[in-house]
Amino acid sequence: MASAMTQLSIRLLGGFHAQLDSGRPLTIRRKKAQALLAYLALHPGQPRSRDALASLLWSGTADEQARHSLRQSLFALRQAITPDPLVMEGERVALREDAACVDTAAFERGVTTASTRETLREAAALYRGELLEGVRLDEAPFDDWLAAERHRLRELAVGALEKLLAMDVEAAALDAATETALRLVALDPLRESAHRSLMDLHLRQGRRTAALRQYQRCAESLRRELGVEPEAATTRRYREILGDEPVADAHPATPTTRYVRSGDVNLAYQVIGDGPPDLVLVPGWVSNVECFWEEPRVARFLRKLAGIGRLILFDKRGTGLSDRVRVDALPTL
Repeated sequence: MASAMTQLSIRLLGGFHAQLDSGRPLTIRRKKAQALLAYLALHPGQPRSRDALASLLWSGTADEQARHSLRQSLFALRQAITPDPLVMEGERVALREDAACVDTAAFERGVTTASTRETLREAAALYRGELLEGVRLDEAPFDDWLAAERHRLRELAVGALEKLLAMDVEAAALDAATETALRLVALDPLRESAHRSLMDLHLRQGRRTAALRQYQRCAESLRRELGVEPEAATTRRYREILGDEPVADAHPATPTTRYVRSGDVNLAYQVIGDGPPDLVLVPGWVSNVECFWEEPRVARFLRKLAGIGRLILFDKRGTGLSDRVRVDALPTL
């Protein structure tokens, strides 16, 4: 809710929409003036230099022309919004902090401070779509900034929905949990944990066919986008719902760890696949051959390597499951 001092309500999530306190939509005909207002609104009260703003929005033009275009856009904003919402001090420009109520600020504040299911749900509902959805200026600095901010806010939304889903399930609010899981899958179609949650929720509500269909959607998304099959946990859950007997996996989740003597220490190693060729994965400073398989994406990558030849994994001396050694005896490679 806008305060008595607020002149504008600005919505940046799911597109751009601005409304004056009179209820009249704010019309800004200049595309870059609209982008300028959105940029300043994302961080109200934080001054930006004129040079930085000009470079952000008019990177392809000469400096003087870029600054002239910036002046025109600032003038257009001050003409469209009264009283003047901008603070200009020398070479620095900002949107006055009390000039606008911005949905991104409410969203970020809400998802980080919410302490109940309902307050978190209200905050997550503010994420109506990507930041400035549909906006593209073909100005590399602005488009790069926009891509980074979109990713940051999207990750906040995913985290909030995951937390809300866990709270809904714990409260046995199955309808609400299903709605939350559907939003999570729509936001991140490759998040298998969300697909599994949705499969379980459908099953708990007697919708076995919907649960099986959800697995198919998950598998199709993974094949189309990544060229991989679902994780073992997802496939196992599908088979349980389907009622099939467990099928032995051709690639064990964790290959057998063996040890070989090297000088006065035992080195831990694993072998998966058939050669030739032999592929040796040299680990970094921190490794554990058994922990590799606990991360599904890493496990899928290793299995793909094993499809090429015999893959050999090992822990260097002094690391992982290999014998400990003195610090001065640690490998340098």
